[in-house]
Amino acid sequence: MIIRETLMKKILISLALSLGSLATSAVMAVTPSFSTQQMAQTKLHDLSFKQVMRAFYTGQMNEVYVDNKNINTMPHIGLGDEKDGEQTVAVMHPIIDYYSASGEPRYLVMIEKVLVDSDEGDLIFCHPCGATADLYSFKQLNDGRYQLVSQSTPDMELSGSWGRIDVDSASLKRGIEPLGINIVGSIFKTSYSSLNQDSSTWYALHLPENDYINVYHLSDAGGNNGGEYHEHSPLYYEYNVEYSVLADTSSKYYPIMLSFKGDKPTDDFERIETVNTRKLKKFDPVNKEYY
Repeated sequence: MIIRETLMKKILISLALSLGSLATSAVMAVTPSFSTQQMAQTKLHDLSFKQVMRAFYTGQMNEVYVDNKNINTMPHIGLGDEKDGEQTVAVMHPIIDYYSASGEPRYLVMIEKVLVDSDEGDLIFCHPCGATADLYSFKQLNDGRYQLVSQSTPDMELSGSWGRIDVDSASLKRGIEPLGINIVGSIFKTSYSSLNQDSSTWYALHLPENDYINVYHLSDAGGNNGGEYHEHSPLYYEYNVEYSVLADTSSKYYPIMLSFKGDKPTDDFERIETVNTRKLKKFDPVNKEYY
């Protein structure tokens, strides 16, 4: 079955946007070597918005007006100077509690950084526009204080759209599980809609305690073009991709099995085929990617 050229272009655009709508900074700082000793020097009395912002963003904060109902329900404050009529705003998500590989309680803090109009306070957004976020992992000491265990790299990328990141605390917490020997992480899904087509992507968040926190692209997570075609049309497709982490004790990073099922366009977008296949993904610690 030959898919019309226009359909091919729309599929390509949709998938490209889904995988490519990653929020990145124009200039990335060089990541220093990870040091558990340096991390341990950061200790907070509590994990309140005030304490977190003072610990990591001192000298950058300023008052800001935000006209967005969702952001206004969350702790937030301006960061840095306004530029070209836009102001960066730091937004703190609910804290995620989880257990380390050794079974000890950990607390993950996520600070999302969005852009708002400096005068009106409106969120700066467009369909493929995203945001950035900083992640910090803590453990609680016997004296009640919280000690930094790890934090995200300056160049960590998160998928996003409409001016926000495409992940929240609830979805991250649901996906937390062991992803290797002595490493816990979270598998989470992001979704994107464009040109009457829906697509989604699986990502893996690694929460090591001897390295920086980072997010890695795992796989396409499924899609459909039901907004354009009826399910009985020969041009209609819909497929899902499920994952399963395989606890392989011979590997530092556990392999992940992906199961594809449904009607899926071929890689060259020439045909739509019914699939029921599996694909094994492994993590390359040198190139820092799943292959």
